[in-house]
Amino acid sequence: MPDPQPNPPSWLPKQQIVVAQLASGILEYAQHAAAGGSFRLPYPANLQLALDRLTLLAWQQDAPAPTSVVDLLQLAEQPFDDWKISLADADVDPDESLLAYGRPTVTCEELGSLRGDVEGEIRENALMRAVMDKARAADAPQSYVAFRKLLIRHPAIAALDLDSRLAEPDLALLAGEVRDAYLPAPPQAIADGVVRTCAGCNGLRLPLDDDRSWVCEDETCPAPGTAGVDHPAGEGVWWLRRELRTFITAPGRAELRIADELSRLGVPVRLWPDFDACDVAVFGERPWIADVKAWRNPIRLARRLRERLFTVPAEAEKAFIVIGQEQVRAHPRYLDRLRKACPQVRPGQRVVAVSEAEFVRAVRKRMEAAA
Repeated sequence: MPDPQPNPPSWLPKQQIVVAQLASGILEYAQHAAAGGSFRLPYPANLQLALDRLTLLAWQQDAPAPTSVVDLLQLAEQPFDDWKISLADADVDPDESLLAYGRPTVTCEELGSLRGDVEGEIRENALMRAVMDKARAADAPQSYVAFRKLLIRHPAIAALDLDSRLAEPDLALLAGEVRDAYLPAPPQAIADGVVRTCAGCNGLRLPLDDDRSWVCEDETCPAPGTAGVDHPAGEGVWWLRRELRTFITAPGRAELRIADELSRLGVPVRLWPDFDACDVAVFGERPWIADVKAWRNPIRLARRLRERLFTVPAEAEKAFIVIGQEQVRAHPRYLDRLRKACPQVRPGQRVVAVSEAEFVRAVRKRMEAAA
């Protein structure tokens, strides 16, 4: 990306808003495509607005501007470092892009959630609220936990397997909400009569442009090169909705790993206690609580945390923002960048940002000290 020009005029749109609006438009466009059928004009309004505002940025920087929405979508496939328009103030990394193989990236999801993937955010919030309300009314926290675990462990699932799981007592209460969380596997996931899955995350593997190479669609998958089960397409395969894969499944893998590891240590641990008051709570007295995050970009996460940091119960001894191991491995300076951009989670604060491994070590240390 070129260096930004100093002292931009007041009429120039903010780069953060433009890129977030573009991401939102791409997500809406992808949602229409996933629904099947041929696309009909007009394009989503956010795409046209993003095109107009990027054009203003290009003119101000004396850079070539995209000439159409199609041109804009082609630009969105490129890493931001290759753009001729400077986006240095947009909270993006040079190697990130909004589209990969024609599909929205995690970067696109995160930017869209910060401004304007309103449809996706409302659907996620409405669905999760309906699940919590029904489970709370039935005094069935175990049903809420079972729902979350299903979405984390099975972002893709065969129709027969889903039916059998919905017959289980804990999930039967939420059968309608579970079905609302899934869509049929997209046509591009089907080849040779089968739907391919990934053993690393249990999600779908989708074809690259050559239609011969198959890759996991989850950028945060812990083992994306591992082939999973092939399901007969004719028997039906369901795929978790896009926003749920990003904001429930991805951090959920870390949540389950933490719970499993601490349980093996004999530490009392609860997942999503009190219907999602936090993600993980450990110890019965003077509890430690954690909010687990799997955002790709620490600067975007910092902005979200500055806007909305979770409330710490008065009885909690310590509180943490926990970053999943996949994110820390992909960005070794993740925590440094997060703490710098969000002073509210630096050491010494009421809520402290740590890695998944650091959290487990801290819990183990307290456990050993109390022994």
